[in-house]
Amino acid sequence: MSLPLRDREGESIGSYSVSMVEFKKVIVPHEIKALCDFDRRAFHRHPQDLFDPEDWELFESYWVIADGHVVGCTVLLHDVDYTEEPRPGCLYIVSTGVLPEFQQKGFGTQQKAWQIQYAKNHNFTTIVTNMRASNQEIVRVNEKFGFTVRGTDPDYYVDGEPCVVMELDLRRAQDLQ
Repeated sequence: MSLPLRDREGESIGSYSVSMVEFKKVIVPHEIKALCDFDRRAFHRHPQDLFDPEDWELFESYWVIADGHVVGCTVLLHDVDYTEEPRPGCLYIVSTGVLPEFQQKGFGTQQKAWQIQYAKNHNFTTIVTNMRASNQEIVRVNEKFGFTVRGTDPDYYVDGEPCVVMELDLRRAQDLQ
């Protein structure tokens, strides 16, 4: 499948091709062990970032499934900022995870497109997300979809690496289409 990409001004900048995937809501608490296993595999380089089983009960999570295999997971919180402080109308994308063996195959890009559509379908006006400053791949994916850097937070990660906070104003994005 080929999908269009647009820059911040709404101009076409090409397209990208990805496999068809399915997004399936995670059943909590039944799938918490599977979520923890996924988290360990996807984020093995940063074990200090892994969620505790109790954390998963707070999130709305979706498996990303391609050809019958879990390749990724989207994790969301409604009406909060990345600090988890209340922020009505804001969808916080807690995590856009792709298993290492499926990275660089378009699944992160397809997740991002789905996340934006999810936010629109649920009448959110803003999306916020954050990632390690070293994770330039997801920074670029976010920028492709019109996210802008809101700032950095030097104290977010326990190992001292700063996080990049990115935001998409869906009202502005709607005006550009």
